[in-house]
Amino acid sequence: MEKKIAVIGAGNGGTAIAGDLTLAGHECRLFDFEQWAENVNAVNAQGGIKVTGVAHTGFAKIALATTDLRAAVDGAELIMVATQALTHTMVAEALAPLVRSGQVIILWPGSGGTLEMRRVFDKKRVKADVILAEGATLPYCCRRLEGPGTVNIHRIDGPRNYVAALPASRTPQLMQSLDGVYDTVVPARSIIEPALYNPNIIVHPAGALFNMGRIEFSQGEFWMYKEGITPSVKKIINGMDRERAAIMKKLGYEPRTYAQVFDDLFHVSVEEFAKASSKGPFSMQDRYITEDVPMGVTLTASLGRKLGIPTPTYDAIIHIASIVNETDYFKTGRNLKNLGLQNWTARQLQKYVTTGKRS
Repeated sequence: MEKKIAVIGAGNGGTAIAGDLTLAGHECRLFDFEQWAENVNAVNAQGGIKVTGVAHTGFAKIALATTDLRAAVDGAELIMVATQALTHTMVAEALAPLVRSGQVIILWPGSGGTLEMRRVFDKKRVKADVILAEGATLPYCCRRLEGPGTVNIHRIDGPRNYVAALPASRTPQLMQSLDGVYDTVVPARSIIEPALYNPNIIVHPAGALFNMGRIEFSQGEFWMYKEGITPSVKKIINGMDRERAAIMKKLGYEPRTYAQVFDDLFHVSVEEFAKASSKGPFSMQDRYITEDVPMGVTLTASLGRKLGIPTPTYDAIIHIASIVNETDYFKTGRNLKNLGLQNWTARQLQKYVTTGKRS
């Protein structure tokens, strides 16, 4: 059944979502903010999106490409956010006066972004009964190899891409809304699982920071997954994984290892994934650091502090990244204090993400 879908963010992920789902028979509208207008201008100039790779391929004549958010989301059943997590606050503030009851907003991925969107919606006194949700990763591995208006999808993510609504009591409604759109999603117990299971939170900061000399020296000739995930870097990844597992156990979840999650999301080993991976990152100002550290690493460490679980590896990542980029990532990043949840107990937090009931 055709669905009306608004896609926010016309970068790699958003272009892939709009292109693939248009070719699958859905009505897709693609939006980006004025500062990234070239992304939608290119789509309008050629009348659609050129999609290559392994998903639905061909020329996708999408319903609309625009910098007018109202036009994009008006009447949309699904609103899919495919921007960097750094812009979730910006997206939430722009959506607040426009959303209508019955709409489903899902972040691909979220890294806890539903908590931030709920904070903004509450601050803005949004009365519309919308479902906020997030996934562990994008539905695709993709790159705009030929620039805006094109996308190459080299992997469809899944078969188990964890998704959940905030609160989890509404996840069944979320799954119903995604029926006929993606068959590679599975319900998580709450948004805590997709938030912490985003693999980028672990592999990107570890792989980038502990190869920073090679990255800066190579001036663009660096392939992190192929050459940067060495035995020593894997030990750092495993250390982060153990700390995440302890946090999830404390919250009452049955944690999956990084390797298990990677197989769930990509259905390949890390080694196999590396063979088709893209070049990069190219500097310490890449999203591997500037997004994944303040959005994901800090949230995990913040949860650890609340629960009394030591996270020395996460703390070290935050500390080193903050020195390198001269930014206090823990202070400015996504943490329980900045989400307005610092005074809640672990039990109250778990109750909130499960039932939506506030302390």
